[in-house]
Amino acid sequence: MASGDLVLLWNNGTVTCDSGVVEAAEWVAPHLQFSKKELSKYPVTVGFAIDEKGRAVDIRVLEGGYVAGKLEASLDPEKNTLKLSADKLLESLSVRDLMPSLRASRFAMDAPQTGCRVTYAPEYVATADLPRSELARIAAVPGIKIGSSQHDQLAEGDCNTVGWPAYSLRAYPDWRAITARDGARKWNWIGFDIDEEGVPINVTVIASSGHDDLDRESLRAISQNRFAEGKRAGCATPWWRNPGVIPAPPLPEDSTFREYQDCSAHRQWAVAPKLTFPQSYNERAIEGWAVLGFDIGADGAISNITVLSAQPSEEFGAAGKAVLQSASFERDDEAQTRCIERVRFAISKPKSAAPES
Repeated sequence: MASGDLVLLWNNGTVTCDSGVVEAAEWVAPHLQFSKKELSKYPVTVGFAIDEKGRAVDIRVLEGGYVAGKLEASLDPEKNTLKLSADKLLESLSVRDLMPSLRASRFAMDAPQTGCRVTYAPEYVATADLPRSELARIAAVPGIKIGSSQHDQLAEGDCNTVGWPAYSLRAYPDWRAITARDGARKWNWIGFDIDEEGVPINVTVIASSGHDDLDRESLRAISQNRFAEGKRAGCATPWWRNPGVIPAPPLPEDSTFREYQDCSAHRQWAVAPKLTFPQSYNERAIEGWAVLGFDIGADGAISNITVLSAQPSEEFGAAGKAVLQSASFERDDEAQTRCIERVRFAISKPKSAAPES
C-alpha cells in the first residue's frame, strides 16, 4: 500500500457506560491510514458492552458515517473478461479498524459494563506535517510503502539516497524473548549509521510502541549486523511483533435457538461454504463467530439469511452471511425453513512462534 498526501487519524471521545465514565486500562487507537483525499468526514459512534475479561463485546455502530463497502467480480462471457466493481470500497476501508481496535482495547477485569458508547471523529493531517512518532507508527505496518521524503523524516542521510550496502552478516531479534501484545502489533524503527568497516554505529530507537522487549532485541540485532562495503548515515529499519490472539466470546447454548433446526443433517452441500475471515480482524488476530438462521429451497438455494447472534461485533454477522451466500445445498423434494448454522472465525495457529519483520 503506497503513501498518500494525507493521513487519517480517528480521535476518540470519552467512553461512557450505564454506570458513567469508564477509563480504559489499555486503549488501542485505530490504525493511521494514508489517503489521497478526505473519504470519511463525519463522526462515528460505536456502542458496546464490556465483559468480565475487560474486553468490548456486542460492538455495533449506533450512528454516524460508517460505510459498508463491497467489491464484486463478474465474468463477461462474450468478452471472456473479468469485471471488477467497487461500491464505496475506499470509504469503507477508512472505517475498517474502528471496531477491531475497540475489541483490542482493554478495560478493568471483573467489572462488566452495559450501555457503553464512544465516538470517533476523523482528522486529516498533511503527511509532511505528521510528527515523526506518528509517521513511524503508520510506516511500521507491514505492506506500507513510504517515499524518500518520508524516509528522510525518520532518518535523514545518504542511506536513503545512495542505498544500503549488502549484508555480510544479518542478525535478527530473538522472537522467543518478545511477548505478543493481544490484538495489536508491537513495533519500532531503529536508526543507525555504518562506519568504514561495515559496522553499525549510533544505533538508537527512533520511535517505538514503547515495549522494552522488542526495543532491546531490535537494538541487539542491528548492532550485530555487518555490511560488506560503504560508509552510510541515516539508515532506518522497522521491526514488529505480530499480535497475540484474542479468542472469541463463548457461543450461546443450543437451547437459545430452540425454534431452529440443523438442516445440514438432512441436506448435503452442493457448493460448500467459503470461509473468508474479515481482514481487519485477521490483522489484529481477533476471533469471532456468527449464528445464522436461513431457509433452503427445494432447488438447494439458501435464502432469508438472518443474523441471530454475532460476537464480538456485528461485522462478524455480516461476514457470516457472506459465507452462507457463497454456498448452496443439493436439491431435495422439499424445502426447509428455520435452519441454523454456526460460523466460527478462528485464527490458524502458526507452526513457529517466530514472526518476521
